[in-house]
Order: sequence, then structure tokens, then C-alpha cells
Amino acid sequence: MLNTLQISRLFQLILSGFGMLTTFYMITELTYFLSVPQKLEPYLKEPELMTSWALLTNMMLLSLFILQHSLLSSSRVKEAFEASGFQVLHRSVYVMSTSGILLYLLRHWKSTPSAILWAFNLNYKPLWWLYVSIHTVAWIIIYVGNICCDVTELLGIKQVYYNIMNLPDPNLRKSKQWQRLNNHIRHPSFLAFALIFWTSPIMSFDRILLAVILTTYMYIAWNPDGSDYDYQKYQFERKHFRLDHF
Repeated sequence: MLNTLQISRLFQLILSGFGMLTTFYMITELTYFLSVPQKLEPYLKEPELMTSWALLTNMMLLSLFILQHSLLSSSRVKEAFEASGFQVLHRSVYVMSTSGILLYLLRHWKSTPSAILWAFNLNYKPLWWLYVSIHTVAWIIIYVGNICCDVTELLGIKQVYYNIMNLPDPNLRKSKQWQRLNNHIRHPSFLAFALIFWTSPIMSFDRILLAVILTTYMYIAWNPDGSDYDYQKYQFERKHFRLDHF
């Protein structure tokens, strides 16, 4: 029979593992949604009404995502997790709920095929290569940026592992430079995401809405300086050295 402590640790492992899997699945879906151009069929009836309804629906979805993202990262929620003794699960709950909200957004997002600002034909090879190159480089920057910021901790896995091994919270071992960087940025790859949002061959009104809202949301909390850049550069070089000598 499992005792209470073993059940608690098993629950932590299951929750953190599920959060990791949902995050990986969400990233795959998000990459497809943002970087694979979709074929749009114009509305046959009432295009103005259908476009307005689509934009309203999308705005509600984006508001839901922003509310969840901001609420769970707030100091009050973190303090509530600590007061209840579940601080080790905060990050796992955060990434799991973020993945769930984003997947819900992707499933219910409505396109606006009758309202398009520009549309480029990717059958023209130089334009196709330019588009693919920009998005490929941007996604690589996003992945590398997360790895440099300790992807296991971002996913909440390290916190659970440390707790099971009776080790102190890994955040307590983080340098002041890392804590400073973490307070200055909303996401480690803001510029890469901005490129992905805005370099779309078909810029429909729903895509403009998504680009404007999410770019603004990330920019509001984006306040890194030279010291933050030097720290990230050092971490990248350290990770690169370790990989070369593995």
C-alpha cells in the first residue's frame, strides 16, 4: 500500500508529466497554426457580419489567454500556492493551463477570408524560400531561448524532481542575474514571435488582430537591458560548450 507521501509524489509526477506532454503537443499545433498558410474561402453571404463576428470571437479567445497567462503568473497566485503547500506544482499547473487555453484558442479560432490586407503567392520560389527561412530561424531562436533558460524548470519538471529528492527549490539556487532577467521579460523569444506573427503571406484581419494583441502584450512586459543580454549570451555559450563536449 502506498502511504500519503508516496501518493503525493506520484500525483506530482503525473501532473508534471502531463503538463510536459500537453506543452509539446501545443507547440506542434501552434507551429502549424502560425507558420503553415491556410487556404481561405471567402464568405458567400453577409461577409461584413461574418467578419465582425469572427473578430469578436477571436478577441474573446485572446482575452481568455491573456487573463489566464497573467493571473497564474501573478504574485498573489504564487503566494496562494505557497500558502497551501503546493508551490512545487505551480509551474506544472501554469504550463498545463496555458497549453489547454492555447489549444482551445486554436480549435475555435475563426478566419476572416473576406477581409485581407495583403496576400503573396508563395509559388514564387524566392518568396517561398524567404518565408520559410524567416520562420525556421525564428522557431530555432524560440527553442534555443527556452533551452538556455532551463527548459526543465520552465516546464515544472525540475521543481517536482527536486521536491521528490528532498532538495531545496531550484529557484533558490538561481543567480541574481537569472532572477533579474526573468522579471524583465514576458517570454525569452519575443522578437522571434513578433517575426512569426507579422511575416505572414496572407495577412487577414484575424491575423492582424492576433499579431497586434500578442505583440503588444509581450512588449508591455519586455524590459531587458545590456546586463540581461550579457547573461543570456553567457548561458548560450555555456550550453553550447557542454553540448560540444558531451
